[in-house]
Amino acid sequence: MAEIISERLVLRPPAAGDAAMITQLMQDRDLPWNLGRAPWPYTRTDAEEWLALSATQWAAGTEFPFIIRLRADDEIIGSCGITHVTQDVWEMGYWLGKAFWGKGYVTEAARSVLDWARREKGCSRFISGHIEDNPASGRVLQKLGFEPVGKATHYVRARDCEVTADRYVMNAPAEIALGAASHYKRPGT
Repeated sequence: MAEIISERLVLRPPAAGDAAMITQLMQDRDLPWNLGRAPWPYTRTDAEEWLALSATQWAAGTEFPFIIRLRADDEIIGSCGITHVTQDVWEMGYWLGKAFWGKGYVTEAARSVLDWARREKGCSRFISGHIEDNPASGRVLQKLGFEPVGKATHYVRARDCEVTADRYVMNAPAEIALGAASHYKRPGT
């Protein structure tokens, strides 16, 4: 089992027992509102489906999500991971429960996942992005060394509409970052 330990956090693959806490954290609309694939309202069934999908993706090597826990009390506070996009490019994504925003946890978790991806999976090219009205996420990406490359439009399931997203790269071509946003599509299209 992959486990990452940083100064304040422990990151591990998702487990079925995480469903209740994930559901609880996702009850603040601001979380799914700023994610591409999460629905709103967010139910226990949504968490269970994501956990089952995560196990499949880990096994296939196509996506490596981690649950973020506080070292001090083992409390689940969010998730961070990478998804295979194309060739040797991976997309970084993350979310934290709102009570944990502004404390540097997502930067610490994302840096740890990027280091793990380089060391364990040989990854070196990454892309990421954030919805335009969530600039705090852009500050995190820039702290990590991502560079902004432009804007793209993609579907956000919780909002049920297309939104503008700022796109970023780290050692990857801008056109991949700009084009990858299209993998967030309205269901049925």
